[in-house]
Amino acid sequence: MQSDDNGAADGVDSPARTSEVLRDLAYADGERVTFGEILASLRQRAFGFAMLIFSLPCALPMPPGIPTVCGAALAIIALNLIVLRRKLWMPRAITQKSIARSDLRRVVGRMLPLLERLERICSPRFQIFTVPLARVLVGVVVLVLGVIMILPIPLIGNMPPGAAAAVIAVGITERDGVVVLVGLVGATLAIVIAGAATWAILLAIVHYVMTHWAAR
Repeated sequence: MQSDDNGAADGVDSPARTSEVLRDLAYADGERVTFGEILASLRQRAFGFAMLIFSLPCALPMPPGIPTVCGAALAIIALNLIVLRRKLWMPRAITQKSIARSDLRRVVGRMLPLLERLERICSPRFQIFTVPLARVLVGVVVLVLGVIMILPIPLIGNMPPGAAAAVIAVGITERDGVVVLVGLVGATLAIVIAGAATWAILLAIVHYVMTHWAAR
């Protein structure tokens, strides 16, 4: 599946704000919605919208499996950015996955107040991230965040990278380089948190193995 990065589809006027698109998606008809349908509903609104759709679920506690799908999708979006594709490509294995509309409404409902506050301070500025080298940098960071979401890190392991990716996505969608920079700072913190959690788990495993080995 491919989505154009150049704006709305021909003859279709897209809502001016990300929050409007998300609200329309969350409160449409149907008990479940596939990620492919979500991307199609974005009306070809660019990489930022797709990135936001797949990062928002991981910013809150979600059922097992959802973070894995979202992390894989973010990694693929990141690879699109890294190779400087103008059209977003996603494999059918991801676009055919579905999420309950009630789960989407819950995520969107909890995130809309913060998102709307972000939109009020967003404006097209510091648009360095339209430069190819900067797009590659953002792609590399989002790729790392996506991989972290795939990993089974306990407790809040998936939420910090999900929140950081969502902020980056809002900045890209609103063409606000300052917000993208804030998201990159958050991504750095998320990577540190994930690294610390992974290291703690490894130490616990080593300690457990060594303790039981010494007891023999």
